[in-house]
Amino acid sequence: MSAASSRFIPPADLPESLWQPQEKVACLPPDLVEVWKTLLDRHGLRILAEQPRPDKGPVGGLSKEATDQHLAWSFAGSSARVELAMLDPKSDMPHVADAFALVFSGGRVAVADLPCGSGAAALTILTTVAELRRKARLPRQPLHAILVAGDISEHARAYAVEALERLRPLLEAQAIWVEPAFLQWDVCDTLSNTDLIRELTIRSQTCGARLLVMANFSGFLQRDGKFTKAQPQLEELFRHSRDERSSVIWIEPQTNIVTHQQGGLFHRIGQWLAKAWAHFIRTVRREGQSDSETKTEAIVVDALNTQGRFEARLDVMRFDLRLER
Repeated sequence: MSAASSRFIPPADLPESLWQPQEKVACLPPDLVEVWKTLLDRHGLRILAEQPRPDKGPVGGLSKEATDQHLAWSFAGSSARVELAMLDPKSDMPHVADAFALVFSGGRVAVADLPCGSGAAALTILTTVAELRRKARLPRQPLHAILVAGDISEHARAYAVEALERLRPLLEAQAIWVEPAFLQWDVCDTLSNTDLIRELTIRSQTCGARLLVMANFSGFLQRDGKFTKAQPQLEELFRHSRDERSSVIWIEPQTNIVTHQQGGLFHRIGQWLAKAWAHFIRTVRREGQSDSETKTEAIVVDALNTQGRFEARLDVMRFDLRLER
């Protein structure tokens, strides 16, 4: 199957509600924007969200204050990175768009969003698919998404639950049904990791495809120095997620702690996978590319001020979790 034929939708046919080709700017899914604004207003965070984002933006945390700051200042950027990985309007990462296309074409699929935070990754995926269906760019085939989302912050999970409930009628109008489970998950804790894997295994038994979306994890794993402690739990998660159609999409912002060729998060992940898990984890690269990671960027319309713009820059890895023969 060629990259063009397996894409969600060819870049030239993307709806202007998501990508404006004349300006070459992306727009967040309209349903997601409205729900995010509702969350900000209901929880008194609109004024905070309209303030300039600090140079060192929040990475989330256990406290409500940290969660609120992340929802206000980082939700839109996190969403934009996921949307750009899905749509790939500049054709920089067709192999990543392929994975999304294969999973969300219809049927019963399992999606893990880890760490889910306030739901930016999963909600962006669902609302992007819904918008493509609404604009007749994708067929409206029944899609049952079994969502398992984990995060250490109960405050962040509560925002994600509230947002999904508000989105349900809009998703179901596009024949998308979601069966969610939001779990307390600490990647450094063996027991909570095993509990999440058990939930994912039970719920995904009848699914035709699996997708693990790991997004915006670099602040915790790299900046906070937790990668070594988290490694055994990530290995367990990947081992138990193997299937005929099972992929991991890891999406991070383009920062030095991610992209540095010696010691950056993706460099460490690539070395770890190549040495220990090459027998069941296959890194998927763009055709003709030698690196395991792929970068792209785009200007995005500011959802709170449509005259404003911000830049989304992302670095992505895709690897497939193969069954051993």
